[in-house]
Amino acid sequence: MAPLDFVALKDLHNSANKLLHSPLVQQAIVHQREEKWVDDVSESSLRMLEVCGISKDLLLLVKEHLQELQFTLRRASIGDTGIEGKITACNSYRKKLKKETLKCLKWLKGMKSQTAVAMHPPMNEQKLVLVIDLLREVRMTSISIVESLLSLVSSPWLDSKSGKRSFTSRLVRVSLHFSDDDDMSFDNMVLQSANKRLAGVRMAIEDLEVELECMFRRLIHTRVLLLNILTR
Repeated sequence: MAPLDFVALKDLHNSANKLLHSPLVQQAIVHQREEKWVDDVSESSLRMLEVCGISKDLLLLVKEHLQELQFTLRRASIGDTGIEGKITACNSYRKKLKKETLKCLKWLKGMKSQTAVAMHPPMNEQKLVLVIDLLREVRMTSISIVESLLSLVSSPWLDSKSGKRSFTSRLVRVSLHFSDDDDMSFDNMVLQSANKRLAGVRMAIEDLEVELECMFRRLIHTRVLLLNILTR
């Protein structure tokens, strides 16, 4: 799993966008705008916007799911006897979310393969070679980061790593036996632990949303630059 190095990605992207502002680079792109590699670059910039947009949407869904889980925990803490159905619904939604995430990961894998075989500008155009190499590195790094991000958000946040009982089974146990004073102390510890983990995951999700939004804005800037150059 690639590290979520948003700082390195930002530096790469800013360097590429700076080169795209160069009159010499812009002139060279205009001169060769009928070439296949120019279409590849333009299409890739659009695909990357889609990647970032889908990632933002998935993070929003995950955050909504976390909110629902926290609501379920609150209901469990007051001994709601109808909580079993809520837990089942949460698990069903999580499975659906994971399925969508895996589909995105498969799509990203295909994009990475396409990026690896993309065409290059003529080697005598050194400035163009540099900017295209930078943009390709931006794409590969962005895809790797998003892959890691999606892998993280698809992990089972509440499954117990210690002991045989999953969090879900123990949460059902809370609703069934909450009236037992001996169980109440243990179950409250389970709920407090789960709430703490959920709060941590939610904070991490919000931080990732901020980073993705910054990445999205840089990608938009790249797309606008390329379109302005190619429509001259």
